[in-house]
Amino acid sequence: MKTKYVNFLFSLCVLCACASPTPIASYTLPDPAVHEQTTLDVRTSDGLVLRLVTAFDGATTRTTLSATPDYAPAWLAANGGTVTIQTTGERSAIVTGDCLQTATDIPTLSAGGIVGPQPGYAAVTDGTTKSTDGGTLWQGYAGTAEIRAGQMIALDAQGMGRILLPDNTTRTDAYTWTYRRVAWADPVTRITKPCALTMLESFTLPEAVTTRRMYGGALLAEHADAPTGVGAAYEPVLRAEGWRIESISQTPALIVWRVTRGELGYQVVLSMTATGTTDITVYEREP
Repeated sequence: MKTKYVNFLFSLCVLCACASPTPIASYTLPDPAVHEQTTLDVRTSDGLVLRLVTAFDGATTRTTLSATPDYAPAWLAANGGTVTIQTTGERSAIVTGDCLQTATDIPTLSAGGIVGPQPGYAAVTDGTTKSTDGGTLWQGYAGTAEIRAGQMIALDAQGMGRILLPDNTTRTDAYTWTYRRVAWADPVTRITKPCALTMLESFTLPEAVTTRRMYGGALLAEHADAPTGVGAAYEPVLRAEGWRIESISQTPALIVWRVTRGELGYQVVLSMTATGTTDITVYEREP
């Protein structure tokens, strides 16, 4: 009797195990951990429309976003459809060649933010898992994910739905998206030099200037005093900020300086107007 009871319990456990539903997991495409790089490609029937590549070395994050014109927000289109952003701590800037440009209007970029959560996968500890029903919030899709130690390291999916662009607008189409997360042992190249134009936009001018503005790559302003008075007050201000001043021309009606600091160089022109006031022009020049 005891043996029959044990067999019954064993059979009941087997039946319960068979009847238990398979756990379902939801994944979010992660940003890279230290010494990793992630890549997200989004395609339509017309081809690749968006690519996001991010690398992190523990101190610096380097992110490159590229998009076709239909998928490029205004700030990205203004940068030719491709932008590379360097983030160190809380500070982010656009990488332009070998210098940094101020990036005040660039939103946070992440793979998970573009394609959203990826639910519906049969849960596994390690290995390949699939989803056939997708999610109702973003896309209905069929996908295959590779999981290691509970972390998604690769995903291939396709379906009909929306993606969220980095300006909080959406696009709806039939998409294929591919995500890869790989080891990245190399350090991220950190740029430290600010771009000359970025520095020019915030270049210190004499007190009481009016109509400060950028035009044609030059900083323009006006002052109510004559050039000699403006120059006498302006010169010690620039020297106090570490600028080295070389006089090129010095007359009552025209003062021209070449100012340098490290790798940055500008030409400063103080010219008298017909009414005796001063026009100020500052533009980039090799140091």
